[in-house]
Amino acid sequence: MHANQFGTVTQNGSFGLANAGFYRVYNPSNPRLLQWSAGAELIAVAGKKPDLFFSDLFLGGSAGPFELSIGQRKEYMGLSDSLLTMGGIAMSPNFRPYPKIELRTRRFVSILPFNDILSFRFSYSDGIFGPADVHFGNVRRIEESYLHQKSFYIKLGGKRHWLNLLAGFNHQAMWGGEDKIFTGGLKSGEAYSYVVFGKPWADSRVGNHFGTIDVAAGWKGNKWNLFLYRQSIYEDGSLRNLSNLADGLNGLRFKRNPSEIAESGFHINTILLEFLYTKNQGGEVFDFTTGTFGRDNYFNHYVYSQGWSYEGRSLGSPFIPSQSMVRNELRNNAASFTPDNRIMAYHAGISASINKVTFNFKGSHSLNYGTYITPFSKTIQQTPLLLDISSPIFGSNNNRLSIMLAADFGALFPNSAAVLLGWRKSGFIR
Repeated sequence: MHANQFGTVTQNGSFGLANAGFYRVYNPSNPRLLQWSAGAELIAVAGKKPDLFFSDLFLGGSAGPFELSIGQRKEYMGLSDSLLTMGGIAMSPNFRPYPKIELRTRRFVSILPFNDILSFRFSYSDGIFGPADVHFGNVRRIEESYLHQKSFYIKLGGKRHWLNLLAGFNHQAMWGGEDKIFTGGLKSGEAYSYVVFGKPWADSRVGNHFGTIDVAAGWKGNKWNLFLYRQSIYEDGSLRNLSNLADGLNGLRFKRNPSEIAESGFHINTILLEFLYTKNQGGEVFDFTTGTFGRDNYFNHYVYSQGWSYEGRSLGSPFIPSQSMVRNELRNNAASFTPDNRIMAYHAGISASINKVTFNFKGSHSLNYGTYITPFSKTIQQTPLLLDISSPIFGSNNNRLSIMLAADFGALFPNSAAVLLGWRKSGFIR
């Protein structure tokens, strides 16, 4: 219930949640080259840990398909399904948005004039993470840390083609305080260039780098569309050496064409199957003398205690959990973000409808092995289940009543179950 919700849902105890969002969106029918957009969404949480924060708070301006924005907003990275997915490996909707400045394309942009058979999409941003604890070097805390992010994807095939092929990458790096952490460390300006290009420094990299290389294929049928995708992890060179090629996220989605969805009767609209594997990590050998760099130790880092996380939540797949989430007896190192990054996870999602009532179901089963450094004494299994039912009320689709049922059982997390009842109203101002 709390995973992949942009950090808005608390993990413990009963709670009340309210949000209000106001947005100015781009008008695709507006002939003007220059447009602007803005958004603000305020989240209020009442419960064991009361909270009040902005999830979205941004201002953007576009020139055609290109946009420059400043602020924070809910986004999704990588080639995969976005509604029923277990979450992307490198960047998922699992964490609270952070403030950044970003240059990007708002959609795929055609490379050839008057022909969409070949198009591209990119983003480039730098954001602020704030203070960070350090467990290596000359200091134990730095006052500012940052996240650099960029992505580039290319698509072969246009709207009129039955087959679209996509490929690209995303690259992220958390960095900051190198001149304070290391004796003779790089100043911020020079360190930034090392971060952007991933240049080696002092037998390592500047910052904590993580990303995926993605490939996908989409097939448009008469009644159903198929989408097949793969996200392969790269972190410290293992993928370049093909030593961690087995690790990644695989997905297959069947989605009914909107024209085939009737307003009455029962219909299955989307089926998603995913498989996540992170056990390999380049192998169990890490040896400078032979140049064998295994034990990638995903989401943990030898400098930054928070590892691959922000505000206590994983930046990537929520199936790699924090120390605070797992059972007490499985917590092994307070200086590491996760005690469990070698996993196999099977995931299925179904979206269906009866008349105007929608049903979204997600279920997963994971096998958890700990880490190479501290493996679990036995394989630990975990199964989360979620059912989300939504229905229009007051005779309008702009008013929807929803009920969400969730359960999580196994030996990784404390067993839990929850019910969430909600009401959503949209279109107050147009």
